[in-house]
Amino acid sequence: MEQVLAGFSGMADSYMLEWLAAVCLILVAVAMALFDLPGNTLMAGCCLGFAFYDPSKYFDIRIISAVILIYALGEIWEFVLSFFGIKRQVKDISWWGVFLIGCGTFAGTILGTTVFPVLGSVIGGAIGAFAMAYLYEYLRSHDMQHAGALAWQAAKMQFVAMLGKLVATFALAILLARQIFFYA
Repeated sequence: MEQVLAGFSGMADSYMLEWLAAVCLILVAVAMALFDLPGNTLMAGCCLGFAFYDPSKYFDIRIISAVILIYALGEIWEFVLSFFGIKRQVKDISWWGVFLIGCGTFAGTILGTTVFPVLGSVIGGAIGAFAMAYLYEYLRSHDMQHAGALAWQAAKMQFVAMLGKLVATFALAILLARQIFFYA
């Protein structure tokens, strides 16, 4: 009887380690996504990793399919709105200008998240895009009105792009928690 009880306590420890790893991975991935780093990629990889680690517990094709779909939609949403959105809205901007606005967005996201977590990444990204777009256009054309119009377009696009990606992040976190903690 003692061996049976020892076997159950060992099994509980392995589940506890899996759960602890999952909690840490979800928290790190959400934090990474808030800083505009590949947190969604980490969560999608964790979903697949747990599914192949122990298929009898964690392999649920519905959850895995939903994770892959939400991951793809979130990344496509952010990429299309961030880069192609500003290019589509402002026809005369160069790809170099789009790249610089992307760099400003990234810097603003990092600074915004350090000042005000969660929404700071969205607001900081929009402010970073605004500042870099204004600076780029003003140095290029010396027209304050045109620079302001480009900056406003860049900030709007980046705000909507980051907001969509954060929605995908929280949906992925919920699905990953469902897969790990509430397996069938």
